[in-house]
Amino acid sequence: MAHTKSSTLQRLRRGRMVQRFFLLLGVALVRVLAALPGRWVLAFADVVAAVFAFFSRRSRVVAYQNLRAVFGADFPEAECRRIFRASWRSLARSGLLLAHLQPITPERYRRWVDVDPDLEKRPHVRRLVQEGGVIVSGHLGNWELLLALRVLYPHLPQTIFLAEAVPHELFNEALGRLRSHADLRSALRRGGARAVAKVVGAGGIAGLLVDRNVRRKQGGIWVPFLGLEARTTPLAAWAALRYDKPIHPVFCLPTPEGRYRIECREDITEGIEDVPEEERTLELMRRINVMLESYIRADPAIWQWRLKRFKSRPHEERGRYPPYSEHDPD
Repeated sequence: MAHTKSSTLQRLRRGRMVQRFFLLLGVALVRVLAALPGRWVLAFADVVAAVFAFFSRRSRVVAYQNLRAVFGADFPEAECRRIFRASWRSLARSGLLLAHLQPITPERYRRWVDVDPDLEKRPHVRRLVQEGGVIVSGHLGNWELLLALRVLYPHLPQTIFLAEAVPHELFNEALGRLRSHADLRSALRRGGARAVAKVVGAGGIAGLLVDRNVRRKQGGIWVPFLGLEARTTPLAAWAALRYDKPIHPVFCLPTPEGRYRIECREDITEGIEDVPEEERTLELMRRINVMLESYIRADPAIWQWRLKRFKSRPHEERGRYPPYSEHDPD
């Protein structure tokens, strides 16, 4: 028994040492990226993306399955390949540009992101600033720089966003530091509902990416998305309805010049009082998914097709769902 405990402790210590090594390596990489010219960072991101796209067979299989589930079994191989590579390029640029902009300041942010100077003058944005609410988006364009938009508006109320946890605590802390600035804080998605309720209920702003599969036991509900019923988190709708707050879809989309632009859409809760009360959560999430879908269908390459978005399916028969999907009954 003593030998077993000793071996376990040794493995834990070795694991922590490995984590610390890679964490220090990551810190050094952030400092290097922050010092490099922007065009070098983009070139490096594209090389990293090409390497991962070539060697990541698992994500390639998932992406191709998703594309054919949405666009049909005869969707061309060449188009699958182009979109898959583009999605990796988008992911690499999102992460490495976040590192390049450290420490994030308004001046550094504006070098890469175009924001309407009159954004705050719009009535629906003024309400968000004054009363708080919910911002929703997805894994399209550059969601990391979307979160960093907060640096331009230091007078906004307290803002929180939910993030996916990575396997190691040290890495979660490091990513949280990169993403946190001004009064923006991150919370892990597991248990994040309480954090969202606390902030939104107090007049703050919660940011949510709503295009991941959320199983029934985690509260996911069926909402149409890209032509399939998809398990979707109802958290954005629940928080807005409970505290009478607006929901604004906001996106950070690529431009032909290699930069990004912010799009802030109007409050999608408008007119929700005309919908039967028991249907309002579903209706709000449907509106969000319709908006996400419109951007993805206009330019499929901006979305992360490698995500297992359709891991849950409502029927035992697979039908049009990807082979990786599983029956997730109500």
